[in-house]
Amino acid sequence: MAKVRNPLAGFGITIASALGFSFFMCVPILFLPQAELVYFYLPFALFGVGAFAGRSGFLGTLGFIGATMGAFLGVYAFQSVFLPQGWPLWFSDWAILMDAAFGACCGIGGLASGKLGLRRIERMSETGLKMRRCLKCGAKVGIAARKCWSCRAYLPPTG
Repeated sequence: MAKVRNPLAGFGITIASALGFSFFMCVPILFLPQAELVYFYLPFALFGVGAFAGRSGFLGTLGFIGATMGAFLGVYAFQSVFLPQGWPLWFSDWAILMDAAFGACCGIGGLASGKLGLRRIERMSETGLKMRRCLKCGAKVGIAARKCWSCRAYLPPTG
């Protein structure tokens, strides 16, 4: 059975993987023959990075936010190191706006694959161990539990 992690750990992994992969996915734009191809290649590549990074979390919103933050930082770091004059054919004053737009493309990929993770969790809960409810407080307890974890009431024996 697959493990269910802490959502904040998945959020951190999403940010770190989006940051690293987005930095390296920007490297091919240094070798493109025309500057206009940057604006065609980079959004699609960053969508793929976000889809890959968003799989580490199982909540779509955390996948979106984590991939957006990670890609923004990765693209900004790349732009600062290799393109300090700004993006080609764009105003240099609006470089932060372009970095945010590229980060949003990555975030949409993280949202798409993060939503897929919720289905995986629901499927695990349907096929996993069955639960029963405490008669006193209504909390879900294991099938073989003798006492409720919440109110400490004794449970009737199972057949």
